[in-house]
Amino acid sequence: MHIVYIDPHAVPDTCPEAMQILQTVDGMAQTGISVTLVTPPVRTRTVAEDILGRPLHPGVRLLPLDDLRDRWWYPARSGKHFYRQARRLLSGLKGVDGLLVRNLKLAEALLSVRNRPPMVFETHEIFARTFAEERPHPSWKERRKLAALRRREHAIYAGSEGIAALTQWLVDDLREEYGVNTPMRVVPDGVDLSAAENAVFSPSTDGGPARLLYLGSLHPWKGVNCLLDALPAIEHACLIIAGGPAPRIAELKAQAEMLGVAGRVVFMGEVPPARRFEVIAGADICMLPLTNTAIGSRYTSPLKLFEYMAMGKPVVAADVPALRSVIVSGENGILTPVDNPAQLAAAVNRLLQSPGQLKVLGEAARKSAQDYSWEARAHLLAGFFTELKGRR
Repeated sequence: MHIVYIDPHAVPDTCPEAMQILQTVDGMAQTGISVTLVTPPVRTRTVAEDILGRPLHPGVRLLPLDDLRDRWWYPARSGKHFYRQARRLLSGLKGVDGLLVRNLKLAEALLSVRNRPPMVFETHEIFARTFAEERPHPSWKERRKLAALRRREHAIYAGSEGIAALTQWLVDDLREEYGVNTPMRVVPDGVDLSAAENAVFSPSTDGGPARLLYLGSLHPWKGVNCLLDALPAIEHACLIIAGGPAPRIAELKAQAEMLGVAGRVVFMGEVPPARRFEVIAGADICMLPLTNTAIGSRYTSPLKLFEYMAMGKPVVAADVPALRSVIVSGENGILTPVDNPAQLAAAVNRLLQSPGQLKVLGEAARKSAQDYSWEARAHLLAGFFTELKGRR
């Protein structure tokens, strides 16, 4: 099977989209799928080893297309030149079994290519819903932008041969929002199990405070503010926050100061992707608070959750639909009510007082993570493409 993945983000790179794409194509190649990854050329010194901790599988062919966005005379945010090149490339490709895309504007540009292979649009959210959610009182300009976004999304969801969604709740909302009958499959994100197995395990044994870890981006919908609100009521523990840009870290530092817990919070800043398992290895409990937003509660398939679990770490996470499909509270993790610092603190305190339960939850989490490898994701995508090709 030969799959072409096209995206306007340069890959490899350290932005979340590029890292997820790299992991996906590497996992596909690990299962024997031939992959051509088409992106703009990489302008930084980032290489696959910086993300994966090892070389990219040789079954992935990197095919860079010229990108004018780094030229001073070209609009920095316009991808039209890349889209035109992608259309020309796709028109001339032979022997391709499927096309995978996750960028809305690119997908829109490729829909009209004649005799193209079946296109699966990989959706991570309903952009119109998250846009509206973030702007409860939109201006007239924002209302026009929302209307255009809805038209674009509808065209893509109706015109693609298939849709790969991160969660079942995303599938349900897509059907409700746009009423399309396009074949859809739930394809969760994954974890590099071999990288997790090779990481150094280093639980705290020095009698010091327990180490609670949050690793990932610091977008408000991630719920990190709730962690800080809970910390004053958590006994004998420090909180390590890894990731996020300096301005957001400054906001959270100010919150920690106000709560009187600044001395118990360590901000690591951005962590090199290849070191993420090393950071997870040093934690006693891993945290995944989320908010009651569409993207935070229904659409997310958190890479960090699977990485926590693959490392055998007990996880305390928000009780949202997207996580209930992975975590059974009390069996392979603990779910606590959304945006409830008191109950979050109580759950962590109970765990810290029960080392035996910490171990049981961690081992169950490690076992559950085996179902969420990147190779497992690749098999789901391959099966979907085979089905779509048969329909044609």
